[in-house]
Amino acid sequence: MISVKELFKSQKEFNDLFYDLESLSDDEKEEITKSLSLALHSEVSSLISAINFKDHKHNRREIDKCKILFESVDAFRYILSILNIWEISSDNFLKAFDDKDVFLNLRHSHGKKRWNKGPVVIVDIDDVIADFRNNFSSWVENRYNIDIDVESPEYYFITDLVKHGINPEGVFLDFVAEGGFRSLSPVEGAVEFLKGLRERGCWIQLLTARPADNIRCFYDTYGWLSDHDIVFDKIEFSTEKFRWCATSEYYDSGSILFAIDDSPKHAEDYSQHGIKCCVPMKSYNKQVWKNDNIITFSKFEEIFKIIENTQYNDQSRRKINAPE
Repeated sequence: MISVKELFKSQKEFNDLFYDLESLSDDEKEEITKSLSLALHSEVSSLISAINFKDHKHNRREIDKCKILFESVDAFRYILSILNIWEISSDNFLKAFDDKDVFLNLRHSHGKKRWNKGPVVIVDIDDVIADFRNNFSSWVENRYNIDIDVESPEYYFITDLVKHGINPEGVFLDFVAEGGFRSLSPVEGAVEFLKGLRERGCWIQLLTARPADNIRCFYDTYGWLSDHDIVFDKIEFSTEKFRWCATSEYYDSGSILFAIDDSPKHAEDYSQHGIKCCVPMKSYNKQVWKNDNIITFSKFEEIFKIIENTQYNDQSRRKINAPE
């Protein structure tokens, strides 16, 4: 049986009869991609003609399975051609297919979940359950051969990078492009903590400010959650976390027990609008440690005390009595 790698090779050999990839500019590749895409569209249209795609109850004809088969082969070959034009390997294709499969299955399984009107905990990902900062700093040191101060008051080590003539935004994008978010290690105790929240009847809403429009970041986020068997109920991406919470189904019913977030910006937003926020003590968020409605912690076990001290008033609205 022919393998995916052999399919890519066979199609490339055919493509080489028409294109010399080494001599093509990106502009020329774009034009070829347009032509191939239009041809692909034509093949898909032809495939549709093999079935009764119009909802007419009369004049229905037999479905042409043979046409479906061979038109699908033609469509697939055009897709292979596009991938070959841009020198995307079979290994990268299979990796992307696996990433997409993980995402689709997670979205399907969690999409069916319906909030049970119970207490909700809003949980950030980076440097709450995923150890971004330490992993990112190690990657920067290895990639650029520079020393990074992990205890810097700057989250992305901007001063250290600029001092070495390195563009911080470019560094972050390179980290994402190389699958950095997929390779993060969990924060110590995070996996067990989330399981503990679930055991205590909490609905776990992951809320991250990661850029969802970056497709590698988006799929690596789901891949990481799957790789580490992270327990959660829903996940959303938003750079304005309190605003997202305020428009969620949890807010008006007062069901948010608290949020957990390491970012000074998001912690302040939560605390200023009446949502308790548990903040892991980091070198870059010391300015919010003494704010109202903010509870600092160094170990996850401390957060369970908050849940144990939770009381309900007559309207069943959840409130938190922070320990002294």
